[in-house]
Amino acid sequence: MIQRRSNYQQKKAFSNKPPRVMSEPWLREELDALVRKILHKLESVCFTCGTTKNLQVGHVFERRHRHTRWDTSPEGNNHLQCENCNSRHEAKPEIYRDKFLMRFGERAYDEVATRAHSNQKLGYNDLIEIYESLKQQWEELKKRAA
Repeated sequence: MIQRRSNYQQKKAFSNKPPRVMSEPWLREELDALVRKILHKLESVCFTCGTTKNLQVGHVFERRHRHTRWDTSPEGNNHLQCENCNSRHEAKPEIYRDKFLMRFGERAYDEVATRAHSNQKLGYNDLIEIYESLKQQWEELKKRAA
């Protein structure tokens, strides 16, 4: 039996090259990397259970919500979670949500929810602006640590 690949699978099979510098995919990868670095400087324990091992970036609202995907503010969408809590969050998002509500309150949650569900499209220039802002935040954190 012949297996046919979808267009997506065909493209994936041949896309071993890294994204072109300053392209939108490159910017998304860079923004994700900056958020990881920044959060590891700002936080040192799992947001939900308090452990310090295997920390990853967790999102109250999924990564697909681009208005909050790279949010590094203290009351923002992203916080460090251990691997277990981050994977458990997929099945039971209420655990993370309840911790967020306890720590920051309903007003902060509603503000993040409003931004996450915004219908306004983020364009290339918006991503550049976010990139510059996060890069500046990273540089300031490095200076403080030195």
